[in-house]
Amino acid sequence: MVKGILALGAAVSIASVAMFHTELKSSIPAKNASVTSPATASVTFSEDVKVALSSLSILKADSSVVEKLLIKEKAMAATFGAPLTKPLAPGKYLLHYRTVSDDGHAVSGNVPFTVIVK
Repeated sequence: MVKGILALGAAVSIASVAMFHTELKSSIPAKNASVTSPATASVTFSEDVKVALSSLSILKADSSVVEKLLIKEKAMAATFGAPLTKPLAPGKYLLHYRTVSDDGHAVSGNVPFTVIVK
């Protein structure tokens, strides 16, 4: 019985902590979107992040770097982005993001999207 109570307590603790982690809410381009070559890329999180410690990159589907984007904002914010310096050729890409939440946790991931010819 004690083991069951401890297991339940651990599960509740883990669930509570997971609820408070910063999560990606949306992006431009959106996840799995088919778009013409975007002029900018941005990400929006569930809470403010440390933009000065953040990065955005455009990757090919094989994860090779196409362009590292220059983020100009430096203040804490839930949304940050940057312009692309050149048009993307038609194909599959990933918007790679890396940031640090207010509580110091690293947050990173990829948003897949496809560039189409208009």
